Amino acid sequence: MNSLGVELSMKEIDRSRAEDRTFVHYALYANGLPKKSIYTLFQVQISGSIIKNMEGVTLNAEGRAICAGRPDTCTGDGPNDPIDLMVYGGKGEPKRFGLMSDDEAHLKGFVEVVPFPNDATDKGCRIESIIGTPNAELIYIRGNGFEPNSELIVDSQSYDEKHHDIAKAAADGSYFSAIMPSVVGRKSGTTAVEVKAKNCNPKLTFSWGEGTYHLE
Repeated sequence: MNSLGVELSMKEIDRSRAEDRTFVHYALYANGLPKKSIYTLFQVQISGSIIKNMEGVTLNAEGRAICAGRPDTCTGDGPNDPIDLMVYGGKGEPKRFGLMSDDEAHLKGFVEVVPFPNDATDKGCRIESIIGTPNAELIYIRGNGFEPNSELIVDSQSYDEKHHDIAKAAADGSYFSAIMPSVVGRKSGTTAVEVKAKNCNPKLTFSWGEGTYHLE
């Protein structure tokens, strides 16, 4: 979805604890976007809906998103004030943001970060579960560190329902799949997933269904 040559990244600044949740603060950076253009900041919800977060965003010399305080730009606490994105969420919940230029070029870039990953590692291989829908009826399994183009054995189990698949790592050693873990007659549950390669076997569990979403 990014324009050619555009890449966004988020750098964690700090974390703070409130009564029922942890707030994570990020700085937003962009490579490949013109520094002189003006942008609109969007947030992509887990449901797929898009929320306009802020207008009049610009970039400083390092590519960090700021409020310049000039005409047609947003205003912060002072000139060229860096924009801090503050998020909270559940285990394995992705936070997605995008920048789009306000000119006719409509250059755009998107970025995803998971503040509270649900992951597992084994001998250099890593897998994590990413929530795909609000109640985790859809889960993405993302991995890396596997031998390039190698065969992978993927096993999952929800209650007594088991799935066994043969997959293949990508040329860069990554792996990606989608799982619908729900079981007929059950409103919620826990699923165990393992990805077995020649030299590693990371395993993890995740919860799904009604009442299983909790803020970290």
